[in-house]
Amino acid sequence: MPRKTPKALYLLVGADAFLRDEHRRRAIDEIIGDGDRELSVTEFDPDTAAADVFDELRTMPLLGGRRAVVVRDADAFVAANADALQRYLDSPSSGASLVLILSSLDKRRKITKTLEKVGRTFHCTAPTQRKLADWIRDSAKKRDKTIAPDAVDILAQSVGEDLGTMSAEIEKLSLYVGSRETIGADDVSAVVSATAGPAPFALTNALTAGDSKAAVQALMGSMTTRGEEFRVLGQLAWHLRRCLTWKQQMVTTGSAEMPNMPPAVSRAYTNMLRRRPLSGLQEDFRRLIRADVSMKTGHDARRVMQQLVVELCAWADSPTFG
Repeated sequence: MPRKTPKALYLLVGADAFLRDEHRRRAIDEIIGDGDRELSVTEFDPDTAAADVFDELRTMPLLGGRRAVVVRDADAFVAANADALQRYLDSPSSGASLVLILSSLDKRRKITKTLEKVGRTFHCTAPTQRKLADWIRDSAKKRDKTIAPDAVDILAQSVGEDLGTMSAEIEKLSLYVGSRETIGADDVSAVVSATAGPAPFALTNALTAGDSKAAVQALMGSMTTRGEEFRVLGQLAWHLRRCLTWKQQMVTTGSAEMPNMPPAVSRAYTNMLRRRPLSGLQEDFRRLIRADVSMKTGHDARRVMQQLVVELCAWADSPTFG
């Protein structure tokens, strides 16, 4: 792929540290190509005098090539030196590029229009929960992997919006599955350390144990903002699909293999599945669908979800299924 023609200015806008670091590397690669980073890249703190930054931009690297000049946390630098920056960008250096790392762009400032016109912008804001799934799929694709929908759901629930941690977990998963093209939910359960929010697996663990009190407590800890109920519903659907698959295997073969699962968790699932008839798990799915419909037709989400998890734990009070 041919190298892109370097811009005079690069803007890294947003506060996510992982994306800032990733896009900073991309920008520098585009600017200096195969140049020596030690000789071709200079970084400044935000309180650096503007004259020092502009002098550096007009200084050619010792071995030729193009220079990258980076100003970290540059919001205050831009605000304090808007006129000087405007003059520089009217006639920028032909041998260097300026990289400004910003939390945001103030649209009210005149200089912002110039920055956006002259520069290339990299957005460094973490994706919303709704867009996180797309980011996960794209990250897996960069590693020549696809990731199953239920694996995406549980990965998002386990790690949350920390993209640095998420990228590291996807890298581990890619190595774990080896030559397999698809990362599945069981792979996520085996490899990923849960780090997001209050005990991401507490809810499914409580359902497996039939502990309605713990299930409601975990549910409330997971539904702290509006809209979270549908993410939690997706987690419950993943849990029920897994239970149904293992139960069908148990009915067919007499045993249920639960790969890559800690012994204590495996025993809890086995105990639950031995006591649950297949029809009971199928009814759980119908309960989940009814809850989904209820919330989408205006019923109170917290009340609907509380009732659902209590019903999903009710098997523990029933006689053992023989």
